[in-house]
Amino acid sequence: MLVNGATGAAGRLAVQIARRLGARKVIATGRSLEALRSVAALGADVTIPLADDEATLEERFSQEFAQGVDVVLDYLWGKSAKRLIAAGAKVGAEAVPIRFVQIGSVTAANVTLPSAALRSSAIVLMGSGIGSIPFDRLLQAIDGVLRATGRAGFKIAVSPVPLSEVERAWMLNDSPGRTVFTVETP
Repeated sequence: MLVNGATGAAGRLAVQIARRLGARKVIATGRSLEALRSVAALGADVTIPLADDEATLEERFSQEFAQGVDVVLDYLWGKSAKRLIAAGAKVGAEAVPIRFVQIGSVTAANVTLPSAALRSSAIVLMGSGIGSIPFDRLLQAIDGVLRATGRAGFKIAVSPVPLSEVERAWMLNDSPGRTVFTVETP
């Protein structure tokens, strides 16, 4: 499994869930080297910084797909998603089918793909969001994750902030974690 954008809160959780569900290998991408080190501590076997030059990045992606990647969770879209799809397509028919799940569009709303990337590969593009699966199945999946959270010991980076400081905290960058507003009781 490859998590594109694993350094954000959802991507970090995806790495831990993949590990918990028995993924043989978890590959994580992200821009920050420091954040990628922390994702490795959460269970990523391989980290790929998105800051590398294009040729190096394509080579790293191609190496990983050649070894077998069956699922890509994409929180970014944009250039990195396009490169991942191209690398997956280059592996060809000998590779396992790749389920590419598009979840977020942090880096771009649109990409242009060469048609051959889909014609000459076993890539299945799918979305994840309201409407992508029946609502009852979505609720079951959420319930399963919430029930497993305590037993699995998932680590979720949070920054507790008193609700009285909401105005100051509203504009904070909480990409690697989540700002959680707390209420003090008298």
